[in-house]
Amino acid sequence: MTKPYYADGVVSLFHGDCIEVMRSLPSESVDAVVTSPPYAMQRKATYGGIPEAEYPAWTVAWMSEVRRLLKPDGSAVINIRPHIKGGQISDYVLRTRLALRESGWVELEELIWHKKGGAPLGSTHRPRRSWESLLWYGKHGRSWSTPKAGGSSTARRGFADTGGREGPHVHSGQKPLHEGIARVSDVVEISTRKNENSNGLNDHPAPFPPALAEWVGKLVCPDGGTILDPFSGSASTGVACIRNGWKYVGIDAVEEYVEMSARRLRAEQEGAA
Repeated sequence: MTKPYYADGVVSLFHGDCIEVMRSLPSESVDAVVTSPPYAMQRKATYGGIPEAEYPAWTVAWMSEVRRLLKPDGSAVINIRPHIKGGQISDYVLRTRLALRESGWVELEELIWHKKGGAPLGSTHRPRRSWESLLWYGKHGRSWSTPKAGGSSTARRGFADTGGREGPHVHSGQKPLHEGIARVSDVVEISTRKNENSNGLNDHPAPFPPALAEWVGKLVCPDGGTILDPFSGSASTGVACIRNGWKYVGIDAVEEYVEMSARRLRAEQEGAA
């Protein structure tokens, strides 16, 4: 097994190519993967970039190692969105989704992250880009999940006997709505402003909010489980793990970000103690 750059019993951070590091980790040792890989050439200055033509095969390759590491009912959730190229949405994400299906992955759902309060990105001739996809994959169609985790109380949950009466959301022969905990929506609204700078310890150029990783983790990772992020970046997923009692395995190819993440996670651990 590759020696961790930093480890403390809850967190294990590795510096190196994610495929090479994952090959050294034990099979079926991870409950979930929550990650935001480089967006083709959109982060070229940060990670060197992956050409669009090579992106599907590259993703299939690292996801192949993810498949080995995931437990039988585990999930992988990928945060990504294509850019506009020549006035048209680039097709590399679409081709990647199809390639993953062809390689044997089951695409369970496309979840949407609504980036409330985000920067006014995108062409000024188009509506402001304010959302990104969370592509959810499993080894089969019934991966472990708890869709009521993080759900709120509602009077519109489930159905009970209607006596044949029809009404809003109820058809003849169905049961009426009653109180309980609702399933979370497939659209999550999390402000990018919640991506706190952790007292100056997060200086990554393309971070995402720990709250987003927390929302995903609650959906796909059991209590006390292990979450892997093959593109750890500023370790926002690691912060979410510490705050929710999950173990964390992070990998990044840039040593500067691994060191920054180690400082950030160490401070988070100390704050949680």
